[in-house]
Amino acid sequence: MGFHYRRFLGAGEEKPKKMSEKEIVKRLMAILYPYRYYLLLLLTLALIRVVTSLLMPYLVKFMVDAILKVDFQSLTRFSLYFLAVAATNWLIGMGRVYLTSWVGQRVMYDIRNLMFSQLQKLRLSYFSKEPVGNVVSRLTNDVDSLGNIITTGTIDIVSDIVTFTGAMMVMFTLSPKLSLVAFSLIPLIALISYLFALRARQAYRLTRKKIAEVTSRIEQDIAGAAVVQTFAYRKKLNISEFERLNRENLQVNLEATKTLASMSPALNFVRALGYALLLWFGGLLVKNGEVTVGTLVAFYGYMDMFFKPLMMLTMFYGAIQSALAAAERIFEFLSEEREGEGTVELSDVRGEIVYENVVFGYEPGSPVLKGVSLSIKPGEVVAIVGPTGAGKTTLINLLLRFYEPWSGRILVDGVDIKKVKLSSLRRHIGLVLQEPYLFSGTVLDNIRIAKPNASTEEVRRVIEMLGLKEIMDSLPEGLNTPILEGGKNLSVGQRQLISFVRAMLIQPKILVMDEAMSSLDPFTEARLQRALRKLVEGRTCIIIAHRLSTVKLANRIIVLDGGRIVEKGSHEELLKKGGLYARLYKLHFLPTTISS
Repeated sequence: MGFHYRRFLGAGEEKPKKMSEKEIVKRLMAILYPYRYYLLLLLTLALIRVVTSLLMPYLVKFMVDAILKVDFQSLTRFSLYFLAVAATNWLIGMGRVYLTSWVGQRVMYDIRNLMFSQLQKLRLSYFSKEPVGNVVSRLTNDVDSLGNIITTGTIDIVSDIVTFTGAMMVMFTLSPKLSLVAFSLIPLIALISYLFALRARQAYRLTRKKIAEVTSRIEQDIAGAAVVQTFAYRKKLNISEFERLNRENLQVNLEATKTLASMSPALNFVRALGYALLLWFGGLLVKNGEVTVGTLVAFYGYMDMFFKPLMMLTMFYGAIQSALAAAERIFEFLSEEREGEGTVELSDVRGEIVYENVVFGYEPGSPVLKGVSLSIKPGEVVAIVGPTGAGKTTLINLLLRFYEPWSGRILVDGVDIKKVKLSSLRRHIGLVLQEPYLFSGTVLDNIRIAKPNASTEEVRRVIEMLGLKEIMDSLPEGLNTPILEGGKNLSVGQRQLISFVRAMLIQPKILVMDEAMSSLDPFTEARLQRALRKLVEGRTCIIIAHRLSTVKLANRIIVLDGGRIVEKGSHEELLKKGGLYARLYKLHFLPTTISS
């Protein structure tokens, strides 16, 4: 029973609901609709099992009376009936447990698939404002909580209600006087269950809060392992802080266990009181000839069917509220705004890009780009430079439609990208970032993300075109080298090279490089640049960089400052102007040239 208490009492402190319960239930029904026949069968099995459970003490009554009457023929007959009912009860129970688990797992499977599909289509702005832990919790804890309640919990409660009602009716039929003994304990059981449920919920809220703090502390220290290892004082401080959090977690868990441990004995005491009263008062009735011994024994069996459902029903309200809160969070997630999808397919892309008076910001009222207008010709190589926060990467984010402009528009080959299918737009754009993310798998798997059906030979040809064959072959297992999550077992430079191969595998008409060579050594950078000079021919290329050697690949340089274009021209022209580019050159480019 402890498992049931934990399941029903483990409800967290929920924020006020934004969706009405009617709307939540309606959406839940839509998810459960494909399983309506399974749920009907499950409910039928549960009701049959309740009936067989109610029959068993009733048959025991006749068996005991037959023993006292020394009627072995009746005893044999009722014993066979009892075994048949018990076998049916066992078979129905086994089938019900399996079917309940099957439906519950299928429902959770469907919900997680819906949520993961939604995850792939959400706007990037959602991830910038929502902590990763919250998103993971939606797909794991909330789905588990909801799945348990809408299948196992709901069926159990229906069974409990029917069992409780059936037990009351049978008990009253057998002996109204004995029934009043059991019924008199209902207010006491309900009160104790309710009070313990309140205490337990508070205790379990604290346990979830503390384990979240412990988890957060662990994640933080793993992410910052290099810094922690570097500073000895910080390491000692982290150990001390973790010990404190872990101690608090231990204390609240012990307190929750103490609350749960005291609940069962208290309820069992009330149950024992009921049994004692039953036997005492029932003995008097047997003595007076008002009931038989068999009836008293049957009552003893029905008392458990009476008490257990009653205790569970008093705690089910909290479980329902927890499930509704979990459902609300899930449906809120499923209702988050997705990336806007156009209808136009781009074909025969030339690579012309036009920004028309684009205004955009990540926070309302704080624009990052302030009326940017820029035209890039097909096949042109353009470098975008500027101080930190000028809006360079934002231009790229808008081109890929990770975000939508507040006003203005962006055209590719004369077509507003809002009207273009995202898959079509991004299929023609190769992107190489400063810190590319790699997924667990092999080097080859990560390269093929851009083109899953690419052959190994096709991948090798792109590697050779980029002049990276020697470097790729130097990896422990070449293209089959395993990669840990995030590419943790590779240097940033190696990850950038893999990202280059990935971007060029689709032979994009538009190539975007955002500090794409910042972590390469001079030798590798020079080799890659020689290859890129050939590969960018016929492709529109946008380069964001601080290295002079990379910027010099450009036909034209755009200088951004404060969200506006302040200078345009070639490297030599901008140096002669003596403006912002010349100052940036002295601060960033010139020292790099001298040191190299």
